[in-house]
Amino acid sequence: MKILIISDIHSNIHALESIWANEGDSDQVYCVGDLVDYGPYPKEVLDWARAHDMRSVQGNHDAWVSKRYRGGQEQNNIATEDRTWAEHNISLLDDDDIAYLEQLPETLTFSADGFDYALTHIFDKYREIKSLDQFETFRRERFDGASFTRLLLGHTHRQAIRYLSDDLLWVNPGSGSYRRRDDPDQTAHYATITDGALSLHRVAYDHRVLFDVAQCLKLNENEQKHDWSWAARG
Repeated sequence: MKILIISDIHSNIHALESIWANEGDSDQVYCVGDLVDYGPYPKEVLDWARAHDMRSVQGNHDAWVSKRYRGGQEQNNIATEDRTWAEHNISLLDDDDIAYLEQLPETLTFSADGFDYALTHIFDKYREIKSLDQFETFRRERFDGASFTRLLLGHTHRQAIRYLSDDLLWVNPGSGSYRRRDDPDQTAHYATITDGALSLHRVAYDHRVLFDVAQCLKLNENEQKHDWSWAARG
């Protein structure tokens, strides 16, 4: 069995389609959250997710956009300096799209090829799990002690596999959309699991269309630093 693991797509259908062009033979697709916000194509990403029967947990941006859609300007859950992308995404989504985001769970578990997996978007802000004690505490508190040996995380946009013991590990597939500012790589990051074997991947894609949209939105400096628009200038 081949499983595609993606995360932090952030309304970037071009990156998602580039990933799928490489991994279209996958049997299942899982996403570790943040399908929307900080990108121009939220509806296309959600349509893709539904068309490919993708299973996903809810990311913080998925929750923020949903709450602001429902609550309007009174829902001050997004900082003023970060609202341009959220408002842009909200203008393109409808009730069915928001209902899809709202029903995404905080956690998921599944088994494949003899391994037990668990997904959730965030561990602890931008920190990493560095010890077995942290792993066990997190498993007990977030997953009610569910049994699994492979944990899939997102949020940090930093691709990694970290072994805590011979058979216990966590994986971050990285962001399918954009890097942090201290990482000059401009590719889309993701992971695959093929017959139980974990692999990290990256694929190049054309940023120009995305950059043109970002320019039209007149993003402030704070919003630009979060997305692929700063990288596209290179």
